[in-house]
Amino acid sequence: MNAHTFTPDRSHLLAIALMVMIAVIGIGWAPQYLAWVLIFPLAWMYWVLKARTIVSEEGLDIQYAFRGNRSLSWEQFAGIGFKGARAFARTNTGEEINLPGITFNSLPRLSQASRGRIPDALSAGQAAANEKVVVIHRDGQQVLLTQEEYARHQQQLAESPSATQPDTPPRRRA
Repeated sequence: MNAHTFTPDRSHLLAIALMVMIAVIGIGWAPQYLAWVLIFPLAWMYWVLKARTIVSEEGLDIQYAFRGNRSLSWEQFAGIGFKGARAFARTNTGEEINLPGITFNSLPRLSQASRGRIPDALSAGQAAANEKVVVIHRDGQQVLLTQEEYARHQQQLAESPSATQPDTPPRRRA
């Protein structure tokens, strides 16, 4: 099996270019005092280009931009977690190791690359929501119902006309 590489999104480079342009405008006012400001976008660009997580048959190889690289075998791997936008691998000893380039949306690719060692909760949740109906009420509340629950709900609405009707017709999840 080939190794799969996960890198930070390259669209960060557009934000870095914008940051450089804004910094150059500010630096033009006092270059002798503000030239150091360019260090921040350059460091960010180095991180975007250097940091990565490589998933292979042996385990995870994590390459950082500003600290030593790490390797984690599948025997040491206990699970994956997310705190805000940060992804981390948890070891059997409880240590949390940051995973650059991994996001919650990359779980399907990560599960495929790890051959199921890392479960794909995202696709499982989407599959569970398929064939369900979203009912949106006037107050904005949304309810996800199975086909059978929706039929019972429609029957209850037909029996009691004073019940609140949804503003929009139900839509099937695709």
